Amino acid sequence: MRTKQLQRNIYLLRLLRVANMALFTIPVLVVYYRHHGLSMQDVMLLQAIFAVTMVLIEVPSGYFSDVLGRRKTMIIGTILAMCGWACYVVAASFSEFLVAEAFLGIGMSFMSGTDSAMLYDSLLELGHTEQSLKEEGAQMSYANFSEAGASVIGGALAAVSLHLPFYVQAVWMLLPIVASVMLVEPSVHRRAGHQAGWQEMKDILSRVFRHDRQIRSLIISSSILSASTLTMVWLIQPYWTYVGIPVALFGVLWASGNALVGVVSIRAHRVAERYSTHSILAVLMVAVSLSSIIAGLWPSMITAGLLAVMYISRGLLNPIVNNDLNKHVTSGQRATVLSIRQLGMRFLFCVIAPSIGYIGDLTSIPMAVAISGLVFGLLGLLSWLKSPTQVT
Repeated sequence: MRTKQLQRNIYLLRLLRVANMALFTIPVLVVYYRHHGLSMQDVMLLQAIFAVTMVLIEVPSGYFSDVLGRRKTMIIGTILAMCGWACYVVAASFSEFLVAEAFLGIGMSFMSGTDSAMLYDSLLELGHTEQSLKEEGAQMSYANFSEAGASVIGGALAAVSLHLPFYVQAVWMLLPIVASVMLVEPSVHRRAGHQAGWQEMKDILSRVFRHDRQIRSLIISSSILSASTLTMVWLIQPYWTYVGIPVALFGVLWASGNALVGVVSIRAHRVAERYSTHSILAVLMVAVSLSSIIAGLWPSMITAGLLAVMYISRGLLNPIVNNDLNKHVTSGQRATVLSIRQLGMRFLFCVIAPSIGYIGDLTSIPMAVAISGLVFGLLGLLSWLKSPTQVT
């Protein structure tokens, strides 16, 4: 019975990722903001505040998961996410969108890292951790295929009413709540008699940022790359508008991009077998930076295709880095360390993105794209040069 329950966890986690990533609203979200009078700087500021929320909650929520349980944390996260999308239904101003983003930020913080930790711990108890990278990549692939399909549906819904995707999203979020309730808690692998508390969380942070160079380097490099692609997520829709792509095609384009992420994710374990993580990060940093700079300096429908590199990067980065971190930490610290990586990405985004948005308002969206590629490219180069080449 226990084995069947843990095996069911794998399928439920797949369902959770699929349900959470079925974002009907994303293809028209920036358009929705602009419809309610928000400037591009407002959009970036809103997302930066969302990132700050995640920075503040990310590590405590990961530690909450390690101490009080994966299942409880997932249930709380899915409920808060549903509340966030419900707020979007009635939001019509910056302050109201801010409340919605706060709910979403806290909810996503509780789920972030916990899903990967629960997957690895379930496989650990089953004795099949060798499947972790393949399963992680597969789950991310399913999630991105889900986002791709939802994007097409969301675009079609928006053609009827710009508000309709948000109503559908709020109702849809009941599904991950049900799935999280059905999960079972993997066996806790904490040291016997070890007391949880702020001191332990401080010790974990000290290990990551002061003593373990390999983990620190992996987190910093991947955070920079993730922040770069996250910034592009919020620039790509206005970039499409700038080069003359009709809004009616946004859903299809967004779906195609996420389908590409899905295809790449499901093959990520093959790439990891042939190349070191150090080399993969270097190639992705150069590719993402150069594609953004070129697309920004010479904006057109043709150069817009270069931004597909962003999707390839997302497809490779997350499963490979999460698997590496899982292998280097114990179960009692796993969700906390995975959350630290998300914290790094959100922190960089909230520091840099508002300025990029301001540049977009002051000059043009393509110039903001080019500057984004240059800034993150330089940061990525510095982090890569200081990273140990033995990261695998």
